[in-house]
Amino acid sequence: MNNTFKFIKTFILLGLILSAYPFFSQDNMMRDKIKDKVKSQRVAYITEQLDLTETEAQKFWPVYNGYQSEITQLKSSMDITPKRDMTDKEAEDLMYTMLDGRTKEIEIQKKYIQKMKTAIPSRKIAMLFRAEREFKEKVVSNIRERRKERKGN
Repeated sequence: MNNTFKFIKTFILLGLILSAYPFFSQDNMMRDKIKDKVKSQRVAYITEQLDLTETEAQKFWPVYNGYQSEITQLKSSMDITPKRDMTDKEAEDLMYTMLDGRTKEIEIQKKYIQKMKTAIPSRKIAMLFRAEREFKEKVVSNIRERRKERKGN
């Protein structure tokens, strides 16, 4: 009887959680849709800018995705948010953490440049960094434009 009661209690709790899920997950679902859309646009933009052949693309994208994953993981593992009320010691520690992060990012880039050379020529790898920067600038510009439009309405 005791196990039956626990099961019913757990079942009811799970039902309540799942019924509330749509309210909490809508923002996450929208965010995930936007991320997926940006990711597919990045793939199209970089593929076009590097003029990747089908064979190059098949070899390149798995390597690039690994690169992006490592960079994302590095950035999410670092807490580099400056605070107005931090001490000079905290500010100094933060600056060195930022520099260490940049150093690690460069090491990841060096590692992946070697891996990318097995998929595409070096000149296309060199163009990749420019294409990434340009794409990021376009995304930021689009976000700013949409914010202006919302404020204007």
